Amino acid sequence: MIRETPLSLANGLFAMATQPETPTGLPVVVLLNAGLVHRVGPFRLYVPLARTLAAAGFPVVRFDQPGVGDAPNKDDPDEAGVVSRIFDELAAILYTNDFIVGGLCAAADLAWRVAHQDKRVRGLLLLDPVALGGFWFQLGKLRLFMRRKASTWLAMIQRSFNRKKPANTDFRDWPRPEEVRTEFEQFVADNIAVLAIYTGGAAPYFTHARQIEGTFGNAARDPRVQFEYWPECDHTFMLSADQARLIDTIRQWSVKYFAAKKAAAPVTFSAGAASPAPTPAVRAQR
Repeated sequence: MIRETPLSLANGLFAMATQPETPTGLPVVVLLNAGLVHRVGPFRLYVPLARTLAAAGFPVVRFDQPGVGDAPNKDDPDEAGVVSRIFDELAAILYTNDFIVGGLCAAADLAWRVAHQDKRVRGLLLLDPVALGGFWFQLGKLRLFMRRKASTWLAMIQRSFNRKKPANTDFRDWPRPEEVRTEFEQFVADNIAVLAIYTGGAAPYFTHARQIEGTFGNAARDPRVQFEYWPECDHTFMLSADQARLIDTIRQWSVKYFAAKKAAAPVTFSAGAASPAPTPAVRAQR
């Protein structure tokens, strides 16, 4: 059994906490906004994810960051600092100082910055996070190019040389290229478990699995680090089968690294079936 409870936070913010019926002492999973998407996540991804993790023993908190969703406009440019202050409040409410933080796209970028400055982070969930280019990226681009119909090649080449629109990566908040590997190595040194998944939607900057080692170096092989490349999935996990695969992968990773002996029995999420139901009182507030 799980329970879902709205939490009132400072500065007009509030959150939805999805928790196991009985406290387990496991880290709190904090899911951050995927860009400007409401706290339910793209295609409501975060809702069944939260319920599945709560059924496995993990408290999960979803909240809208300032300026997103139901939250008031932002008055603090330090987004990572805002999340750390949320940690302070959650520590008092949920009686823990251990957090797993992350999410999709911009959420992965922010989670990276939070982990860099807040030592309470014990796990990082990074969906389509930072990656550097280079030989393997170019090779992957060539493979994608060759899969297209020959009749489209000329138009694609022309677009690549006449691009006036900003690239997708221009909207991301990544460390400087020379800092990526060093910061990731620090995560490993701090004993932070990492799950990073790249999808086919990251093709503007990630096209080949060998980019992982090229970006993160030997730290990518650390036993507490798990990388996945799912080129057949879109960036927002629109398809029910992709959502189910993602949710089960996150559940398995969470149990493996944090709750191998404590977690409840595995819960299989079926996109076609109902998720564990919240109480009637909170259905309208989620």
